[in-house]
Amino acid sequence: MIYKKNIFDVGAYNGVDGLALAEKNPDTLVNAFEANKDLIKIIIKLKKKIECRIGRKIKNYRIHNVAVSNKTKLSYFYIAKNPTVSSLHKFSKNLDKFWPGYKEAHCHTVKKVKVKTVTLKQFCNKNKIKNINYLHIDAQGNDLNILKGLGDLIKIVKRGVIESSLSKKKSLYQNNHTLNETKKFFKKYDFLIKKTEAIESSAGNEINIYYQKKSLSNFEDLNLNYNHRYYNRLLDNRTQLKDDLKDSILRIFNFFKRV
Repeated sequence: MIYKKNIFDVGAYNGVDGLALAEKNPDTLVNAFEANKDLIKIIIKLKKKIECRIGRKIKNYRIHNVAVSNKTKLSYFYIAKNPTVSSLHKFSKNLDKFWPGYKEAHCHTVKKVKVKTVTLKQFCNKNKIKNINYLHIDAQGNDLNILKGLGDLIKIVKRGVIESSLSKKKSLYQNNHTLNETKKFFKKYDFLIKKTEAIESSAGNEINIYYQKKSLSNFEDLNLNYNHRYYNRLLDNRTQLKDDLKDSILRIFNFFKRV
């Protein structure tokens, strides 16, 4: 099948965001990128669980075990005890001052591995991708570098979300980009910041930034709404009765759709 719409999920972690978007948008190709090879097994496991519950295959989801940045080179990837905060960047030396509870949250590196980084420009050129309808980035301090790695292909991005630190001093990582740096980048490339929201687990030091191309007023129909907690419950085998009822109905619907 040839897909006309594309979603990218960079920093896929356990696959929840990308798989949810793939399930909600079956006519859209979702390319997900995750550098930690140990998480790929978890993503595949979750994909199978979702397919079993909804009664159909998710054919529009592709996972790539690769690190994404602004340059192609060999880099160290720092794997943390808490895999959600693994990064291409080392942790900041100021965590004691500005990140209360970081030790309990296991924000420390347990090992570093060498990885080859790629850019989204290379990936798009290689795979002949002409547009990115939604770009979801959660790359732990490397989000802005990933956007910069698009080079002149930044023009094919229509909207998306990235994380940003509010200041260098209070950032979780060394060389973490800031909100002001992100604003300057978006202004240069004709992007409008639609909204920002605080990240609950960041001690008030990080935000999500939702953006879109300023020159565009109409966007393709994408379903970007999903219950993040439901997919996490599914991953942890802790589904609730309401989840089971909803999925049973969906499974029956998909069965008769195939018949």
